[in-house]
Amino acid sequence: MSNSKRKQQRTFRLTVLASVALAALQVHAQDQAPADPPPAEGASASQLERVEVRGSFLGAGATSVMKNNIAARDTPFSAQTYTTAFMKAIETASLADLYVYMNGVQKGGNTGYDLRIRGFRTGGEDKNAIMVDGLPGLTGRFGSPPTIGVQSVEVVKGPMSLLYGQVQPGGFVNIVSKKPMSSRKSYIDLKVSSFDGAGISIGDKNAYNFGLDTTGPIDKDGTFLYRLVAEGTNKDGFRTDTHERASYFAPSVTWNATDDLSLTAQYEHRTVNSSYDVGLAVPGRDITRINPDIRTRYQEPGDWRKETGDTLSLSMVDELNDNWKVRGALRVVRNVSDDSTYNSTSIRADGVSLVRRARQNEITRTYKFGDINLTGKLKTGDIKHQLILGLNGGRDTDDENRLRFFNGGACPGPTCFDIKIYNPVYGQVPDINTLPLVNPATPGNLTDQYFVSTSWGLYLSDLISVSEHWKVNLGVRNAYEKQDISERRQNVPAYSKTTRKSALPTAGLIYQPDKQWSIYASYATSYVPAPANSIDATGANPFKPSEGKLNEVGVKAEDLFDHKVNGTFSLFRITKTNTLNTFACPLGTCSSQLGEEQSKGAEVELNIRPLPDWQLVLNYAYTDAKVTASSDPIQVGAQLTNVSKNTASLWSRYDIGSGALRGLGIGLGLSYAGARNGTLPTTAVTASTGPTPVKLPGYSVMDLAFYYIHERYAFNLKIGNVLDKTYYESAGQTGQVQVQPGAPRNITASMRVNF
Repeated sequence: MSNSKRKQQRTFRLTVLASVALAALQVHAQDQAPADPPPAEGASASQLERVEVRGSFLGAGATSVMKNNIAARDTPFSAQTYTTAFMKAIETASLADLYVYMNGVQKGGNTGYDLRIRGFRTGGEDKNAIMVDGLPGLTGRFGSPPTIGVQSVEVVKGPMSLLYGQVQPGGFVNIVSKKPMSSRKSYIDLKVSSFDGAGISIGDKNAYNFGLDTTGPIDKDGTFLYRLVAEGTNKDGFRTDTHERASYFAPSVTWNATDDLSLTAQYEHRTVNSSYDVGLAVPGRDITRINPDIRTRYQEPGDWRKETGDTLSLSMVDELNDNWKVRGALRVVRNVSDDSTYNSTSIRADGVSLVRRARQNEITRTYKFGDINLTGKLKTGDIKHQLILGLNGGRDTDDENRLRFFNGGACPGPTCFDIKIYNPVYGQVPDINTLPLVNPATPGNLTDQYFVSTSWGLYLSDLISVSEHWKVNLGVRNAYEKQDISERRQNVPAYSKTTRKSALPTAGLIYQPDKQWSIYASYATSYVPAPANSIDATGANPFKPSEGKLNEVGVKAEDLFDHKVNGTFSLFRITKTNTLNTFACPLGTCSSQLGEEQSKGAEVELNIRPLPDWQLVLNYAYTDAKVTASSDPIQVGAQLTNVSKNTASLWSRYDIGSGALRGLGIGLGLSYAGARNGTLPTTAVTASTGPTPVKLPGYSVMDLAFYYIHERYAFNLKIGNVLDKTYYESAGQTGQVQVQPGAPRNITASMRVNF
């Protein structure tokens, strides 16, 4: 039987299975009994599991928006909280799995940091792109953070530098970590997955995952609480000779010193050993010429990356009285990554040969950041205020030591490291450890660069309730950063840069005609000094800070149609000046300052519960993000990379709450992303290949999931990319050689045991 017929038969069987299951659920729903009430104290593990399943996919609050316990409807900005219930529904193991269902968020590369939020890029150099409990510094920089230690994920849209400092104008992602709880609760989670598409059969490439989460009181009075989260992963990727072996260990303790004072200490340790893989190459910047076999990897089979990270976090809450509270937090991270690889750099003029260079790096990064703030409520006459006054900042270092950086020579020749794009043959290059440390023609490439950034900011924000229906938000930040840049191997003078911004303002207006509707307008700003490790083609860092400005209007609705519908609609326009663009250069990755980018669009997000046990999340975003000014005139008007004008997603889950099929559920996910640029046009490239940048085609993907809960056991079966579509998620910093294909059809079976 041919592969195409087998594929058609598998697709037919899956479609029939889904149709039968949906029909059964719909018939059974006609006799649906009311949902069970919330479990009392000491409820069984099965009841607790059902409560989590039935919990709302989207949270009612978004603490990250204003660093305060303020309902989302009382904030004049766009934000969304994705809950534990949602993460369990889509059976996610890493943060990146959530991006496809986050409104206004798109992948922008092969790490969890590489995002496009409302059209604007974030990357590993943006320490506030992804924060943990409001502070920067992920334990692991590469790959994507595991979700086993995540309580919820908050996405805040817009240039929110007021409270956090260096935030790109699109917004940021904040991970709310799991903390010790006063009630005892534990579970273990086992997952097994495999691929069934793109020429891979079930059992060929497998993944195994074990997770543990246990929490509760240490003493009978609950003065001390504990939590332990751990995970082990052994995963084969769908691309040739790719794998990931990872471990995660996170214990924490809370001390409730008094009724008003509590302190929490958390530790994280994460190791990831993986193959080095940068993606597919696009000859002639024409996506139709990409290798159709998405499994193809252009690094050598033994190329690798190893990463180890350790984090210590301390947090404190002291309730001074009923109206005033002091909160403090400290996060210290040390991350070390090593790699050894033949890395892709460019494509030869013949259109079939990929140029590579030999590189070995040791990179050490540290983050030491803290925040202390005072929040309180007061009245001036009939006007109510919710204030926050705070100071935050810290120091991060980046030691980028090139142990070997050998640019290949002409082909044919002894230092030709090329590999064929369509029929790659491995093992045609010398053992990387036998090469000289640097090509004698470019001795300046063997560098050991050390960057230190010290930043702090003083902020003040006030949410003013003018009347029953009107609220005003005003805020301002004073920001400072100093960067020290030195070279430890080459004879290059060290230098420093200092940047200051005396006032970063924020303002918002909210009108609430009743308790269900909020109509808002807002203005916000951002200020991001160029990363210390950004260099131009000469090796210098002459770049100015980028600045962002937001104008937004929107509507938020809660508990419509008898508490069945919550939603947000927003219109926005964001302008960013002094933006940086990255490109491959003989020194490695270089940057240029484009000038100005602008993104304008609309977003709609709905959380709907047609029935007590049926929940849907619907998203749609229109994002028109373009270069509006550039030192290279051909880029003006070009669509920003990895940004689709139209994106949409749906996740629906239905669980049977009574009868013989009680505990059975089904989930359906659909996601769509339109066509987008993988690279920007440049005059230099246009002269030889024409003005067209790499164009990534649009795609639609369907996911399917089945659930069953029996007593303290929960079983899930998820089929990702059910129709086995070939699609491309994103392009990396040098997009012509870093296109990331989406995973083929994949099947994950999991079992969770509560005890």
